[in-house]
Amino acid sequence: MFNNYYSISIPCGKKLKNVVVRAKDEKIDFVEGINEISTIGKIKKLNFNCQYIVLLPADSLFYHSVVLEEKNPYRISEDNILSKFAEVKENFAEEFYYDYLEIVSDKTKAREIKFFAAPKNMLDPITETMEKHKNNFLVSALPVAVFSIVNKIVSAKNYLLYYKINKNYTILTSIDNKLGLLQSAIKKEDLKNEINKTKKYYLNNKGIELEVLEGNSDLLNLGDYLDLKADDFVFLTSLFWSINKCQ
Repeated sequence: MFNNYYSISIPCGKKLKNVVVRAKDEKIDFVEGINEISTIGKIKKLNFNCQYIVLLPADSLFYHSVVLEEKNPYRISEDNILSKFAEVKENFAEEFYYDYLEIVSDKTKAREIKFFAAPKNMLDPITETMEKHKNNFLVSALPVAVFSIVNKIVSAKNYLLYYKINKNYTILTSIDNKLGLLQSAIKKEDLKNEINKTKKYYLNNKGIELEVLEGNSDLLNLGDYLDLKADDFVFLTSLFWSINKCQ
């Protein structure tokens, strides 16, 4: 029965926002609701038998994108990729945990690497108590979790999505079902201007109209089932993504 429990934590400042839920028979129940915790560890009687997920907000990530020009189009060495980022961040491999996505343009066949990394000194204290239980926890990027869920439920091919996390906003774009622009820590008073600049850039440079979507629980059509605040959207999307990943 413990395999049905999930703990989702998102770093917010010096604290972690956490929610524990039970998923059974296609029904999701919150064990307590959204709480603030100082560290990830034993959660009541669940111990380490539940699945723990840590999702890092955009402002906690080092995000960079580069175009690769390889002589052999079928081989990319990790050393070659890291050398691209050593120019931006010294001692990159020693100071960051990282992952990357390779994207090949359908039109130009250009190869682009989208690089996500998190400082080790931020992640190590969070996951220290979980090291003996590596199969029970997952660390990933919150923007990826939000994007993967929203992309399944919206009909728009190209859109801009903004959502609130830790009192500020993050902007994502989806172009041909690919995660695009990532901006974070945008203050409320600057949000409209950033949205307009992004829309103008894509329209002027790529000829693409972006539908603007607000990330809130209404977007998930859950109003009849869950009574949640709009800024709890990130926990709902994270929850659905996490359960999908862990099953």
